[in-house]
This record gives sequence, structure tokens and C-alpha cells, in this order.
Amino acid sequence: METPDKGSLPAGLVGAGAVLVALAGIFLWTLVLAGPWRLGSGLLETADRIKRAEKRLSDGDFDTAREVTAFAVAASERARAGADGGGPLLDIAQLVPVAGNALEEIEHFVKATEYSSAAAFESVKVASEALGGDLIRPDPEEENGSIIDLEAVESLAGRVHNIRIGLQNGAEELTAIDPKNLPRRFRGDLADALEQAATADLRLADAEVGFELLPGILGADGPRNYLLGFQNNAEQRGTGGAILQFSTLTVDNGRVLLGNDKKAAKTVYDVEGEGRPQVDVPLPADAWIVSQIPDAQRFGNANWSPNWPMTAKLMLEYAKAADRDNDEVELPDFDGFIAVDPFAVEKMMPGVGPFTTEAGNWITSKRLVPFVMYYAYGKFPVPGERRAVLRQVVDGFFSRAVQPKFPTELLEGSGSALAEKRIQLWLKDGAEQGFIKHMGWDGAIPKAKRSDYLMVVEQNVGGNKLDYFATQTTAMEVTIDGGDAQVATTLGVHNAVFAPQPRWIMGDSGPFHKPMLSLYVPGNATLNGPPIVTGERLDDPAPAFWLNGLPPEDLEAGKKVWSATLWVPPGEDASIGYDYTVPGVVRTVGDRQVYRLVIGHQPKVNLEEVTITLTLPQGATDISAPKGWVEDGNVLTWTKELKEDIEVEVSWQS
Repeated sequence: METPDKGSLPAGLVGAGAVLVALAGIFLWTLVLAGPWRLGSGLLETADRIKRAEKRLSDGDFDTAREVTAFAVAASERARAGADGGGPLLDIAQLVPVAGNALEEIEHFVKATEYSSAAAFESVKVASEALGGDLIRPDPEEENGSIIDLEAVESLAGRVHNIRIGLQNGAEELTAIDPKNLPRRFRGDLADALEQAATADLRLADAEVGFELLPGILGADGPRNYLLGFQNNAEQRGTGGAILQFSTLTVDNGRVLLGNDKKAAKTVYDVEGEGRPQVDVPLPADAWIVSQIPDAQRFGNANWSPNWPMTAKLMLEYAKAADRDNDEVELPDFDGFIAVDPFAVEKMMPGVGPFTTEAGNWITSKRLVPFVMYYAYGKFPVPGERRAVLRQVVDGFFSRAVQPKFPTELLEGSGSALAEKRIQLWLKDGAEQGFIKHMGWDGAIPKAKRSDYLMVVEQNVGGNKLDYFATQTTAMEVTIDGGDAQVATTLGVHNAVFAPQPRWIMGDSGPFHKPMLSLYVPGNATLNGPPIVTGERLDDPAPAFWLNGLPPEDLEAGKKVWSATLWVPPGEDASIGYDYTVPGVVRTVGDRQVYRLVIGHQPKVNLEEVTITLTLPQGATDISAPKGWVEDGNVLTWTKELKEDIEVEVSWQS
């Protein structure tokens, strides 16, 4: 199986209702000869109305969505009247064996429709009040502030619970249907509907818990202070990019204030002070890169680990130390850290709308990424001026994000950004962080128990912005050897930069790209020999210093890590290949052998392309692989651009 992302938000609460109703409508329309027109058309219209309501809801057209779901409820009532009223066609149909058996299930279909349409109607009301009503309104006392109605937020949890109960009741009616009474072509549809209803129930359970926790996050129990960090993926770091801009976000009893003055966004240079000195704070064991690079031991350069929970806490420790040592800085105690990159802003811009900065730069969803990551360096070559302009972009977006013009689009964009680690969250409260972890929004390295693991993490150690041009490929060849996996993984980089470029794009290493690539594998993996390097490799920085032709071995979050720095001329490629063994990774489940692989994703400018080639033992039969895998005998191949973490599982019989 290929596991869907946990991080993306559901398209709409009415979606589950549409699944249940559509099945009932399509089935009964097919059997229209065995029932009154009012029964068949009533169910059909209910399904159609709910589908239309979902579309209207996703478009933010709440008035039309309410109207459409009201029609859906009326249609389900007509279906009920048709089922209760019966008629001569129903009597005749009872004499036809196939139709008669199917008609025994009408009551369950109609009840499922009634429950689902009622849940859909309530869903639209909840969504319209949460996203299109007065739940969020501007703060008349603060230019960059807004006010969230916490009483309304608290009521949403109970209402979502009721919606969930309605959908559960609808699913129970479908569960009561005997598939043997249905024509064969509809039995698969019934199973699919039940599976989707179960998924919808889990999503609604998550929403219910989220709404219960939200008041505390919004300062119901006292003021909360959060740090917003803006990453630049053109200068790659473990969590996605160097964090050069930030802002504070204060929430007190629903009142949201961005920054503590009109210039809400700040740079790391403001916090660290002149010379950006390194700061002494206790380092966790997993901070193996930071411990070896003195310049990483400060607030603005400590995000080398891709494990956001650890990185967030470490950066906040550095911020606290900088606040203590710098009299010109006054930072609050933070209750959380939110990292955002330009692609997250791009995804959420439709909810904010375009705007013009104080410097006259027109910012839209299409213009934002190339402007902040590339064009600004040519247009504003003086660093202080450029930082001020970028600060205006960050300030302009965040100040509008707390007062969105189109909340539905903002929600949809943020859901996608969370799934792709374009937004990463860490909260100090244990229960709240537990929910963030459960939703897959924490940017953590997963445990991946009893699984193979692959993650390639790049650090730009050339002091430039060449990751805007660079592309990365990973080719993993896995051969099953009994219970072990023999693996050959090659990491490739292409430097696509061209001349001329602005000075600050080229940075310290000129047109040469200098990426440090770290390969994360299971903790028990062992190298089978020296890696093979194509191109030039450098023993710099310290975490990538080799001895006797072998890379250093580090451990992080239970994963073994091998690192190497490549030196890539413009227009050329370089690569490094590792040959290693992962023992005991193949599991036996019943009469099947199972290989499971977890692929970690690092957010980048240009998506990393991963190719997996899996060779099963000779004689493997009944091979089960996710959609997208190409089978050629006992060899399976899969290629994908990584947008998010992925789990894949292949099983077979020997």
C-alpha cells in the first residue's frame, strides 16, 4: 500500500455524506423499474445536491451551499415518502428474484440518505460560520491584529461531534445491507463507500479533538506567544532553508497581534547582534551537525537537523540566550515555533489576496516565490535594503493572514503546506504537540519501526543561493536477500546555475555548488564498502570529513547518517553511491513476505526525484504493490517527485 498523507486537510465535511448518498442514489436509479420514480429520483437528487454543496463550500460560496443542502434534505424526504408509499411497481418487483432481494435493502439506503443529508446540511452551517462568518474579525484597536470568537470556537467541537454521529449512523445502515442481495457490479461500490465512511469518521474525530484544543492555543487560558520563522529554500538547511526573517505572534483570549510594533517582521541579525557571535547552550545528543560547526551555534543558523521538534526547541534556546546577551532585544517566552517557507505563502496567497509592499512591489501567488528567492537579490543588491524589502513581504503576508479575505482558500492552502512540510509546527504544551504529531504536522523524523528508511537531507555549505537552480535525484536499488535487504543508493546533484547572476546569489563559492548531502538509513544498516563518488568531494565542513575513504557515521532519531560534501561546477553533475545492508527488514505476515519502506521528504525549491527498484526473490508470486509500481517479473520499479513523506509496502508469496 501507499499511505496517503496525514497532513492534508479534508476537502470538506460534506464529502463523506456525498459518498454515502451517491451510492444509494446510483443503485436505486439503476433499479428504477423496481420502484416508484419518486424513490429513485429523490435519492439521486440528494446525492447530486450534496456534491454541488461540496463544490460551493470549497469555493467559499456558503449561501448557495446552504441552499443546495436544504434541497438535498427535501430530496431525501421525498425518497422517504416514496419508500413508505410503495406502489404497484414495488409489488411487481418483489416477484423478480434479483430485484426483490435488492428491494429488501431499500430501507437501509433511505435511512443512510436521511442521516447523510442532515449531516451535510449541518456541515455547511458549521463551515460557513467558521470560515465565512464573524468568527474572525479585525481588531479595531490594532492595525496588525484580529479577534477570534472563542465561544464560537468552543461550540464547534460539539457540533462536529454531532455531524460525526450522523455519518456513523449512515454508515451503520450501509453496513446492515447484505451484499448478496445486490447485483454484483454494486458490491464493490458498497465496500468502497464503507471504507471512505470509516476514513471520514477518523478525520472528523481529529477535527473534534482539534476544536477542543484550539481555545487554549488561542490564549483562552492566558496569553500565548509564538515565533514565526520564514525559511529561504534557495539556501538549503535541514528543515528546508536558512531562517533569515521572523515575527512574533501574540494571542490573548482570542485577540491576535502580529509583532510588537509596526515593523512586525525582524531579521536574525537584529536578534544576534553585531558580528553574530556563537552562543553557548546545552546541545541535545541528536544535534551532531550543530555541535561540529561553530557558526551553527546561534539563533539564525541552528536549523541543520531535519527533525523540526528538536530544531525548534534548540533555536528557541538560542533566541533566549541572545535575548539575555543583547540589551537591544526583548523577546517573550515562546509557547511555540512555526516555520514557514515561500511555497507555503504561495499556497495560502489565494486566501490573503495580492498586495503591494511599501517599496511598491506587487506581490501575488505567482510572483512571490521568484521575487523573494531570486529577483530581490538583483533588484536590491544592498543587503540592508533587500532585507527591508523582504521584511515588508513577510509583514504584509502575515498581517493579512490573520485577517484573510478568503478563509476557505487560506485553509486549503495551509492544509497542503502542512502536508508538504512547507509549514512545520512545534508547541510547548504536551497535549497540543501530541495532536500536532498525530496529524503529521510536526516535521519530525518518524520512527519507522520494522521498516527500511530513506531520507536525503541537503545543507548548502557554499554560502550562496544556488539551491534555487539545483536539482536532486535519488536512485535506490533494493534486492531482497532472505530477511535482509541489500541496498545501493545513489544521490545525484545537478548545478543548473547560469551567468551572470547577482553577487548574493553566487555567494562565497562563486558559480560552484557546494551541497553537503546526508543519507538517513535504518540504525542497524551497515556499509558494505567505500562509497563511490562521481565528481569532486570535499572534506568540509567537519561533519563531512572522511577517514580512510569512509564517511563518518552519526545517529539521529534512531537513524544512521552518512554525509559527504560535493563540489559541482555550473552545468555539471556529481553523485555519491552507497552500498549497504539492512538486516531483518523483511517481515512475515501469515503466508506472505512484506517489505515496507518509509521515505522522508525535505522541502526543496525543485522537487527531489526518487526512483526505487525492488528485486524480489526468484519464484515470488502473488505480488501486491501500490498503484504506480511497474512490474517486470520479480523486479518492480517506482519513480516519483517527493512532495511529502511516503510509506510504501510490497508483499508477496514465496
